[in-house]
Amino acid sequence: MQLFLLGLSHKTAPVEVREKLALSSERLPQALHFLQRAIGVREAAILSTCNRAEIYAVGDERAGARLESFLDEFQHVPASSLRGSLYHGLDAQSARHLFRVASGIESLVLGESEILGQVKSAFEMARDSGTSSQVLDELFRRAIACGKRARTETAIGRGALSVGSAAVELARQIFGPLQGHTVLILGAGKMSARTAKTLVSSGAKRVLVANRTYEKAAELAAEFDGEAVHWDEFPKRLAEADIVIASTRAPGYIVRAEHVAQAMKIRRHRPLFLVDIAVPRDIDPAAHQLNNVFVYDIDDLQGVVNANLAQRTNELAQVETIIESEVAGWEKWIRARSAQPIMAALAQHGAQIREREVREALAQMPNLSEREQEVVKALARSIEGKLLHAPLRHLREAGEAGSDDVEALRRAFKLDEKREEEAP
Repeated sequence: MQLFLLGLSHKTAPVEVREKLALSSERLPQALHFLQRAIGVREAAILSTCNRAEIYAVGDERAGARLESFLDEFQHVPASSLRGSLYHGLDAQSARHLFRVASGIESLVLGESEILGQVKSAFEMARDSGTSSQVLDELFRRAIACGKRARTETAIGRGALSVGSAAVELARQIFGPLQGHTVLILGAGKMSARTAKTLVSSGAKRVLVANRTYEKAAELAAEFDGEAVHWDEFPKRLAEADIVIASTRAPGYIVRAEHVAQAMKIRRHRPLFLVDIAVPRDIDPAAHQLNNVFVYDIDDLQGVVNANLAQRTNELAQVETIIESEVAGWEKWIRARSAQPIMAALAQHGAQIREREVREALAQMPNLSEREQEVVKALARSIEGKLLHAPLRHLREAGEAGSDDVEALRRAFKLDEKREEEAP
């Protein structure tokens, strides 16, 4: 079994490509089961965020070779159209990449904290869907631990902008001071909440929140003394906003160019600034063609991010050291797994010999009391344990070290031959 990675990110593909592969939380279980059923992988997890879409899969070479066909068959996006955007990983390469992602050094915002929660969510989704087992369970647990170490043992996350706060910084750079302005937030998720908090702390006078579930909009608006807006009413309320922040999981544009055009007539063409931090995008980019309308998507945040980068660059070397130590631990665990079948076979072989010899011994001593029989059985178990302790320990250590001793011990105890003899 091998560990495969297939993905693309903001580093390899623009938002108009990434949004084609974005998966909603509702479709993720179906996608994971498709990977098992149609592609043939043993284990699967999908990390789908606004900046990346990645598949982590465990399977044989045939399943690995078919991984790209998932894009064609499930997402109906020809893999051939993504050749310049896709990246692949195998075994330790795949693990290293996930550890880098969890540590925040592959993010648009270096050191940002949201990605660690997204990695946890991807793991939980795979567990809940029954597509993560021994290998991916261990991989994701180690990735999450690596991400935590990066943030507690280094200053990589200190001063880092979240995607939401970077959007607000961009609004400040383009629009000027935010004092006295009205902001409309579309979506009431975690990113929307963080963005709203930053806007209020930056002096926004009024915050409107619209969400498909009105109760969630009301809950978020109440935190900032704002106003909740019914979802079907937000296009009419666009005219009241100076700044619009869109962050939903809608499958297509929710703010159409005609919505913005109508709002601009009511605003008498006063500038309107829209920041789209959703993938797939929420705002029709055609709205940018209207006079005094400024539309920015998540890729436009790169300039803000770069300006915020210098103070954390020095931490990269320390994070890389942590990642490599975690990768070494992962490789050691993988090697140890190779010895586990031999260890299990040796333990089974020892138990079968013990049971056979005890049975034959007791048959020759039919008058032993129940207590005396238990003494014989305990003696046999003790001898078995002491004899096998050293070989089993050596097998485990040899497996971790990648030593040829694993194969040598298999041959020495004739384990394959014993299994063949004992097979029914």
